[in-house]
Amino acid sequence: MSINMSSSILEQMQSQTRQINGASSLNPFASAKTTENHPSFSDILFNSVNSISQMQNHAKNQAEGYLSGVEGIGLNDVMVSMQESSLALNIGVQARNKLVNAYQEIMNMPV
Repeated sequence: MSINMSSSILEQMQSQTRQINGASSLNPFASAKTTENHPSFSDILFNSVNSISQMQNHAKNQAEGYLSGVEGIGLNDVMVSMQESSLALNIGVQARNKLVNAYQEIMNMPV
C-alpha cells in the first residue's frame, strides 16, 4: 500500500507539472474559451495544500488507531504514512520557498 501511495503522490505531482507547463505555453491573447479547460494556479495550489493536509490527517489517524489497539494497523503502516506525510510537507515547503523567491526576483526587476 505504501508503494502505491508513493506512486500516487508522484503521479499527482507530475500531473500538476504538466498542467503548469501546458498553462504557460498558452497564448495570453487567446480567447477566454481556451483557458477555461485548464485549472487556475490557485486551484492547483489549493488542491496541493488539501492533499498535504489529507495525508497528515491520515497519518495522525493511523497513529491514533495503532496506539488505541485497532486491529489491522501495523507499526510499519504507521511509520510509512508518517514519513509520507512528512515528505509531502517538506515538498510543499520547498515549493513555497521557490515561489516566494520567484516573486521577490520579479518584484526586484527594473521596470
